[in-house]
Amino acid sequence: MNESKYEKLNTVKAKGQLESNQYVKFTYKGGDTKVLFVGNSITRHGIAPNIGWHWDWGMAASAEEKDYVHQTVRMLEEKGMKVDFAVAQAAVWETRFDEDLVPLNEFYTTARDFCADVVIVRIGENMKKAILDQGKPYFDNMIRFFASNPNAKVIVTDSFWPHPIRDPFIKEICDERGYTFCKISDLGEDEKCMAIGLFEHKGVAAHPGDYGMEMIAKRIAELIP
Repeated sequence: MNESKYEKLNTVKAKGQLESNQYVKFTYKGGDTKVLFVGNSITRHGIAPNIGWHWDWGMAASAEEKDYVHQTVRMLEEKGMKVDFAVAQAAVWETRFDEDLVPLNEFYTTARDFCADVVIVRIGENMKKAILDQGKPYFDNMIRFFASNPNAKVIVTDSFWPHPIRDPFIKEICDERGYTFCKISDLGEDEKCMAIGLFEHKGVAAHPGDYGMEMIAKRIAELIP
């Protein structure tokens, strides 16, 4: 498996996707199950007019309720679950992953202290390629940081755009730690799952559109009983 051509098209910068005081967002709805989403621009990206992105939700969904976070929550609620949820937008960790817990302790302790019952980790595409072959222990530590509840169900996806180094070590971590692995990398090879033609910026357009977001959400939600 080679690095996806669509990942190569993704020129959305990992830095500056959100202001640091926005990295963690909580939504309380009187729920009895706490769900934490850990991700990057696919999970949430702030307004960036310079690349034609004028919203604050998962890139490149057409509306907040269409991104995979909100679709997953809706699907869980349709199962009868009452959900409070948090989003930890951790692109800054991707750019600094070789610093291990330093950026996590700097920006994400509130997400850790949320002590979620379900932790969904859907991240990695922006990890520095030059040292990606060293990334497994850092990725492992990142998951364990957010999965602070020892009884949490942990679901980890592989990459939306497949990668020959990153995806195997994500699967290995799941196998070694007993996490639930969720395969989505096939979606990132299917243009129907992207927003091709809907955005002028090729990097934005390579992100999952509404259909791709729905497919990600379905695969995650079906793993949560």
